Amino acid sequence: MRMLGGVVLWVVATLLGLIAAAGFSGAGLGWANGFIKRSFWEDAESEIGIGLSVFGLLGWLVLLGLAALTMRGGDQTPSKVARVTSSVLVALSTAAVVVACVVSIGWPEPASEYPLPPWNRA
Repeated sequence: MRMLGGVVLWVVATLLGLIAAAGFSGAGLGWANGFIKRSFWEDAESEIGIGLSVFGLLGWLVLLGLAALTMRGGDQTPSKVARVTSSVLVALSTAAVVVACVVSIGWPEPASEYPLPPWNRA
């Protein structure tokens, strides 16, 4: 039962981390010779989205830690299966969220709907 609870916590944590990583792109945060803020929204709305994504990543870390502690917890020393399972799941979640953050922040800026003619001539 403890392993099942830990796996459920792990699933919730991983989903929260992936949603938070996608929130960076939705808030207009990108990478081009340093961080840039794209203008998808008004400035205040973009900052709120970035803040919510940061809090989402913090929540992911807390839930991931709780999932690992739940799988390994108890009065006795954790079994080998519990140690291996918790370690593998933490590594998988970390890899998935880090890759999602890199992809969402590093994705190139979309092409403009209204491109300017060459040399800014109309």
